This record gives sequence, C-alpha cells and structure tokens, in this order.
Amino acid sequence: MEDFHSLMPLSRGREQLTAVLQGCNSLSTRYGLILARADMRMLAEKQAEALQSTGRVEFGHGPYEKLVYAFCDSPYLSQADYAETLAELCALFYRFKSESGERWSDDELIESMKQLYDGECQGSLDLMGDRLWQALHTHPDTEAFAEEEESFEAE
Repeated sequence: MEDFHSLMPLSRGREQLTAVLQGCNSLSTRYGLILARADMRMLAEKQAEALQSTGRVEFGHGPYEKLVYAFCDSPYLSQADYAETLAELCALFYRFKSESGERWSDDELIESMKQLYDGECQGSLDLMGDRLWQALHTHPDTEAFAEEEESFEAE
C-alpha cells in the first residue's frame, strides 16, 4: 500500500505551523517558555507522525496553538521539556480525538487534558493519557466526564 502522507506537500503546512508557533512565543515567553526554530521543525514532524499513526488528516495548522495557550502557564512545564511535552500533548490530542469518535470537541478535550495535567496527574503525561482513556471508556458522554473531574478536584 502506498504511503499517501509522503505524497502531500508538507512545506507549506510546516511554514504555516512555524508562523503559528512563532506567534505563540509571544505569550509563552511570559512564562519562561520559548520554542526555537529547531523545536518548531521537530513539532511539525511529530504532528505529521501523530496524524499518520492515527489515520487523521489536518486541514488547519493543528492543535498546537490551543495547546500552547492552555498549557503555557502550567507549573509542571519547564523550558527543558517544553517542546517535547507539546509534541506528546499533540500526539495524545489526535489519539483521543480518533478514539472518542469526535464525541469531544477540540476545546473540551484540551480543557480536560489541562485539568488532569495540572491537577490529579501533576504533570505526568502517562497518567493523563491513562485517565483520558479511562474516562473515554467509562463515560461515553462529556458531561459525565466533567462531573467526575469536578469530584476528583473536590477531594
């Protein structure tokens, strides 16, 4: 079977993503987080890999802008792991968008990811992924998941 992802013109999409990420730096620098050009190239590659592994197609520039705006103020992010954490968050985002059958909007999913990451999971991406998977398979609707999150936060 041919790899159709390798046939797509990626340079334009990567240029657009780089422009978006450069814009995100204006906010993230307030929190001591900045993406270098090499980080931006790596994030574009990781996004392409995540799309390919989930069989998804992205018509926009992807979730990075929303992820940066949601996560840049996290006490669990540092400059040393910022780009790698964004890449993993992007991979988790696409994985759960696919697995949820689009039951969660982009904003709902990112909000849930942020609450878990900064709350119960204390910056652990593995635990956050496990909790999202658990929520997806135990609570098919978003409202039940939000109610469960609130009960965990109250404890």
